[in-house]
Amino acid sequence: MQFVKERLGDIVAGLVTSGVGLFIVTEASSYRLGTLLRMGPGYFPRLLGVVMVLLGLLMIVTARPGGLGISVSRGQWRSTALLGAAFAAFVLTIEPLGMLAAVSVTVFLAAMANDRTPLTTALVLAVLTAIGCTLLFSVALGLQIKAF
Repeated sequence: MQFVKERLGDIVAGLVTSGVGLFIVTEASSYRLGTLLRMGPGYFPRLLGVVMVLLGLLMIVTARPGGLGISVSRGQWRSTALLGAAFAAFVLTIEPLGMLAAVSVTVFLAAMANDRTPLTTALVLAVLTAIGCTLLFSVALGLQIKAF
Protein backbone atom coordinates (compact mmCIF):
# COMPACT_ATOMS: atom_id res chain seq x y z
CA MET A 1 0.00 0.00 0.00
CA GLN A 2 2.98 2.31 0.55
CA PHE A 3 3.76 2.06 -3.17
CA VAL A 4 0.32 3.39 -4.09
CA LYS A 5 0.49 6.18 -1.51
CA GLU A 6 3.80 7.46 -2.85
CA ARG A 7 2.50 7.51 -6.41
CA LEU A 8 -0.80 9.11 -5.47
CA GLY A 9 0.24 12.71 -6.21
CA ASP A 10 1.47 11.88 -9.71
CA ILE A 11 -1.56 9.73 -10.45
CA VAL A 12 -4.01 12.39 -9.28
CA ALA A 13 -2.22 15.06 -11.34
CA GLY A 14 -2.36 12.80 -14.39
CA LEU A 15 -6.04 12.02 -13.89
CA VAL A 16 -6.95 15.69 -13.47
CA THR A 17 -4.95 16.70 -16.55
CA SER A 18 -6.52 13.90 -18.62
CA GLY A 19 -9.98 14.78 -17.30
CA VAL A 20 -9.63 18.42 -18.29
CA GLY A 21 -8.33 17.32 -21.70
CA LEU A 22 -11.32 15.00 -22.21
CA PHE A 23 -13.69 17.80 -21.23
CA ILE A 24 -12.05 20.12 -23.78
CA VAL A 25 -12.23 17.47 -26.53
CA THR A 26 -15.89 16.82 -25.72
CA GLU A 27 -16.80 20.51 -25.76
CA ALA A 28 -14.82 21.17 -28.94
CA SER A 29 -16.43 18.27 -30.79
CA SER A 30 -19.50 20.38 -31.53
CA TYR A 31 -17.39 22.89 -33.47
CA ARG A 32 -16.26 22.49 -37.07
CA LEU A 33 -12.76 20.96 -37.27
CA GLY A 34 -11.66 22.20 -40.70
CA THR A 35 -8.34 21.21 -42.28
CA LEU A 36 -4.74 21.93 -41.48
CA LEU A 37 -4.68 24.75 -44.04
CA ARG A 38 -8.15 26.09 -43.18
CA MET A 39 -8.59 25.46 -39.49
CA GLY A 40 -12.07 25.65 -38.09
CA PRO A 41 -13.05 26.94 -34.65
CA GLY A 42 -12.75 23.45 -33.14
CA TYR A 43 -9.29 22.61 -34.47
CA PHE A 44 -7.06 24.16 -31.81
CA PRO A 45 -9.25 23.31 -28.78
CA ARG A 46 -9.48 19.69 -29.91
CA LEU A 47 -5.72 19.54 -30.50
CA LEU A 48 -5.08 21.07 -27.08
CA GLY A 49 -7.44 18.58 -25.43
CA VAL A 50 -5.77 15.58 -27.08
CA VAL A 51 -2.33 16.84 -26.01
CA MET A 52 -3.58 17.27 -22.43
CA VAL A 53 -4.98 13.73 -22.38
CA LEU A 54 -1.68 12.34 -23.66
CA LEU A 55 0.33 14.35 -21.13
CA GLY A 56 -1.95 13.17 -18.33
CA LEU A 57 -1.51 9.56 -19.38
CA LEU A 58 2.24 10.10 -19.54
CA MET A 59 2.18 11.42 -15.97
CA ILE A 60 0.28 8.35 -14.80
CA VAL A 61 2.57 5.91 -16.60
CA THR A 62 5.77 7.56 -15.40
CA ALA A 63 4.64 7.97 -11.77
CA ARG A 64 7.59 6.68 -9.79
CA PRO A 65 7.56 4.91 -6.49
CA GLY A 66 10.02 5.92 -3.83
CA GLY A 67 9.29 9.61 -3.90
CA LEU A 68 8.23 11.66 -0.94
CA GLY A 69 5.16 10.43 0.86
CA ILE A 70 2.12 12.63 0.93
CA SER A 71 1.51 14.49 4.15
CA VAL A 72 -1.22 17.06 4.16
CA SER A 73 -1.57 19.50 7.02
CA ARG A 74 -4.81 21.11 8.17
CA GLY A 75 -3.76 24.43 6.64
CA GLN A 76 -3.28 22.84 3.22
CA TRP A 77 -6.79 21.38 3.33
CA ARG A 78 -8.15 24.80 4.30
CA SER A 79 -6.29 26.50 1.44
CA THR A 80 -7.40 23.88 -1.07
CA ALA A 81 -11.01 24.14 0.07
CA LEU A 82 -10.98 27.96 -0.14
CA LEU A 83 -9.48 27.94 -3.64
CA GLY A 84 -12.07 25.41 -4.78
CA ALA A 85 -14.77 27.56 -3.21
CA ALA A 86 -13.39 30.60 -5.05
CA PHE A 87 -13.74 28.86 -8.43
CA ALA A 88 -17.22 27.62 -7.57
CA ALA A 89 -18.27 31.06 -6.31
CA PHE A 90 -17.26 32.68 -9.58
CA VAL A 91 -19.15 30.13 -11.66
CA LEU A 92 -22.26 30.41 -9.49
CA THR A 93 -22.34 34.21 -9.16
CA ILE A 94 -21.18 35.64 -12.51
CA GLU A 95 -24.55 35.23 -14.25
CA PRO A 96 -27.04 36.10 -11.50
CA LEU A 97 -25.06 38.79 -9.63
CA GLY A 98 -22.74 40.24 -12.27
CA MET A 99 -19.02 40.83 -12.50
CA LEU A 100 -18.55 43.08 -9.47
CA ALA A 101 -19.97 40.58 -7.02
CA ALA A 102 -18.44 37.52 -8.70
CA VAL A 103 -14.92 38.94 -8.83
CA SER A 104 -15.18 40.35 -5.30
CA VAL A 105 -16.21 37.02 -3.77
CA THR A 106 -13.70 35.06 -5.85
CA VAL A 107 -10.73 37.27 -5.01
CA PHE A 108 -11.69 37.44 -1.33
CA LEU A 109 -11.87 33.65 -1.01
CA ALA A 110 -8.63 33.17 -2.93
CA ALA A 111 -6.85 35.75 -0.76
CA MET A 112 -8.09 34.05 2.40
CA ALA A 113 -6.58 30.77 1.19
CA ASN A 114 -3.27 32.16 2.44
CA ASP A 115 -3.57 31.95 6.22
CA ARG A 116 -1.24 34.94 6.66
CA THR A 117 -3.45 37.36 4.69
CA PRO A 118 -5.22 39.83 7.00
CA LEU A 119 -8.98 40.16 6.58
CA THR A 120 -8.75 43.86 5.70
CA THR A 121 -6.14 43.19 3.01
CA ALA A 122 -8.35 40.52 1.44
CA LEU A 123 -11.35 42.87 1.45
CA VAL A 124 -9.41 45.78 -0.11
CA LEU A 125 -7.88 43.46 -2.72
CA ALA A 126 -11.30 42.04 -3.59
CA VAL A 127 -12.93 45.45 -4.01
CA LEU A 128 -10.07 46.97 -6.02
CA THR A 129 -9.80 43.94 -8.30
CA ALA A 130 -13.55 43.95 -8.95
CA ILE A 131 -13.53 47.64 -9.81
CA GLY A 132 -10.46 47.20 -12.02
CA CYS A 133 -12.01 44.25 -13.87
CA THR A 134 -15.25 46.14 -14.42
CA LEU A 135 -13.41 49.17 -15.77
CA LEU A 136 -11.19 47.05 -18.00
CA PHE A 137 -13.72 44.62 -19.44
CA SER A 138 -16.95 46.61 -19.48
CA VAL A 139 -15.74 50.17 -20.01
CA ALA A 140 -12.38 49.95 -21.81
CA LEU A 141 -12.96 46.82 -23.90
CA GLY A 142 -16.74 47.19 -24.20
CA LEU A 143 -17.53 43.55 -23.46
CA GLN A 144 -21.15 42.72 -22.78
CA ILE A 145 -20.65 41.54 -19.19
CA LYS A 146 -23.09 43.04 -16.75
CA ALA A 147 -21.51 44.69 -13.74
CA PHE A 148 -24.50 44.11 -11.43
